[in-house]
Amino acid sequence: MRHSAFARRATLGFRALAAAVLVAASALAEHKDARLGFSIQTPRDWNAIPQKADEAWLVANYQSNKAFFYTEKGGWTSEHKPDMQAIAFVSEQVKERARVEKKKDRKGNDVLIVDFVSPYKDYKDYMARRYSGGGWYVDKEEKVKVGDVDATAIEIRVDKLSYDGPKRIVTWVYHLPDLDLAVQFEVLQDSWPKVQAEVMRCFKSFKTMPRSGEALVREVSTGRRLSILEADELTPEERKGWRQSEEQTFHERAGKNLPAGWNSKKFGRFLVVYSCDEKFAKKVADQAEAVWQWLDATFPFVGEKEYVRAPVLRVCKSQDEMQQFQKAGDWNWNNLEIVTCQDYGGSTSWYLGAVNRGVLDVWFGDRDRELYWAMPAWLSGGLREVVAQARVDKGRIEFQRDDWNRDEVRTVVKEGRAKKPRELMMLTDTELMSGKAQNYWDVHGQSQALVTFLATGAAAKNARTKSFLQDYVKSLKAVQVELKAKQEAEKGEKADKSAKPATEEEEEKLFRDQAQGYKKAETDVLEKAFRRAFGAWTDKDWEQFENVYFQAIG
Repeated sequence: MRHSAFARRATLGFRALAAAVLVAASALAEHKDARLGFSIQTPRDWNAIPQKADEAWLVANYQSNKAFFYTEKGGWTSEHKPDMQAIAFVSEQVKERARVEKKKDRKGNDVLIVDFVSPYKDYKDYMARRYSGGGWYVDKEEKVKVGDVDATAIEIRVDKLSYDGPKRIVTWVYHLPDLDLAVQFEVLQDSWPKVQAEVMRCFKSFKTMPRSGEALVREVSTGRRLSILEADELTPEERKGWRQSEEQTFHERAGKNLPAGWNSKKFGRFLVVYSCDEKFAKKVADQAEAVWQWLDATFPFVGEKEYVRAPVLRVCKSQDEMQQFQKAGDWNWNNLEIVTCQDYGGSTSWYLGAVNRGVLDVWFGDRDRELYWAMPAWLSGGLREVVAQARVDKGRIEFQRDDWNRDEVRTVVKEGRAKKPRELMMLTDTELMSGKAQNYWDVHGQSQALVTFLATGAAAKNARTKSFLQDYVKSLKAVQVELKAKQEAEKGEKADKSAKPATEEEEEKLFRDQAQGYKKAETDVLEKAFRRAFGAWTDKDWEQFENVYFQAIG
């Protein structure tokens, strides 16, 4: 009897413990958003992915920790991890109220409500403009109801051009007051039966809850938020204040409401948001700092009065996690986040090289973005490759030797196919990409070799070459300024004012057009920059330079 009573008590205790564990598991598998006023269950053990700091339209992002596989007829197998995203579409009426509402704070300063940044009209508009996983079409659409909430159930097929196998995207769009909320699951078509029950459970678990009272728009901002073009009209000192404010706001957003497994820490100028181990997070920050300081020392004359905003460094624990995070948003000219992952590649890590390129983009973007756009292909491509090879060794930056590039260029030189630097510097991007000038990879490798020689110390040993790169960049800047003035004069002052962008999308288009304008005028830019920098050079001067350069290649 005693044993029986003990067994009953033990059984009851085990059941209570099991019930508590189930409750805890259930609690972990629920996503709540008090601002928008909803909760929904998520598949258990899926990983929460942080939201991007500058894209508030994505309000939830999860990825399965289990991969499913698709094998093509030819035998090639690819994998895909299902994911879940929630995307909010605030009504135009709410956005309009946010635009015009103005208040005063206690000090009498203007307070404006900043828009909920969603450039999409509705879910289908979002899919049409954002989805890049292949050609898609709506297979089924019907009205459903969850409790007292009306919703639209949409099933989408992705059969063509899907790089990792045919997919099914199942989305329920919940129609709430002042907004539509689309909850989307993407999974391989063949794997849909395995996850269908779990996904439908999540859809049907949707509930509304009292809203916290926060605005449906993203934030309340003191003062007026400027566009990049408006900031261009400020003095460097005024622009510094604007950029510092933008930097601080972006860092604060990126470090907020991180899901389990994610941390944030300031390393020097950078905020690092990471799910990897902290030692590697610090390594990424040290790497970024070394590249930053090298750019400061190498190009001190470029936008010397400009303040450069420190980007957020986001370090994911795996490539899968990084890809899911990147899937959530678009790149833009004002990007302040560099995303990478821990790949254990050491000094040969491709992902550390990507961090270096990101620092290069941010640094030149704030120092002088139009000079960056005007750089010819040999310089921009070569500079990006050189910077990618930089690594920190005992606190100092070291430029790794790209053995593949070195061997390839040596072969080209030995076979007599190498272009002289002055020939290489006159090739347009079109000539490089078309292969008209020479095999693309041959010329690309020679560009990398030339910029490596000019930028990493080898050129400093010779009086003829030590300031070659800096002289060229200064001349390029002068030509870019002249070209811009000419283009603005041709447009005319009236036309220029009427073309001023009114939205972020229009501003992005203007930036693309401006960058493309420099490429269209590339031949003119190349010739004028070359003459301005080296017009006084003789053939003998060039022969001396080329001898030193080819000797350095070996």
